[in-house]
Amino acid sequence: MIIILPAQALYAEATEEQLEVMNEIEGADITIGEYLQKTWPEFYDELSCDQKTRVDRWKRGWPKDSVIIEENSRNWHSQNITSYSTALNINLKWEDERSNLSLMVYSPKGDIFGPFYDDIDGVSNGQIYFYIRKDDGLPFGEWWYAVEGEKVNGTQKYCI
Repeated sequence: MIIILPAQALYAEATEEQLEVMNEIEGADITIGEYLQKTWPEFYDELSCDQKTRVDRWKRGWPKDSVIIEENSRNWHSQNITSYSTALNINLKWEDERSNLSLMVYSPKGDIFGPFYDDIDGVSNGQIYFYIRKDDGLPFGEWWYAVEGEKVNGTQKYCI
């Protein structure tokens, strides 16, 4: 599925090999540049020298604690982009692959991405990975993520 919006966003689906690398390096003390070189080298190679310098200095953040969601409930999360960035990665993971969660992403300018479901990459594995890229920079401001418990038996832990 490719999404092309006025923001000239790029949607990409991770391969099984990329997902393995992502899982291996999760939590590592690395920069966004190192992360891109290991997981999305084709995107890193397209960056200008100035952009590479910036992402090579920017530390990669990781989810801290899991959150709990129930069926038919919605949890909101946000990320404030305050400096120049050309990419946004959101990785939603949950424990019980039989549960169905969905993800909606809202930009500061009102663009809406989604809903995305577990099988967006063709595999039901308890994970939704969303990536957006805009060469001339993403809009500054608060990006909001809505995680919804579509089908959950009791409660479901997840990290985003």
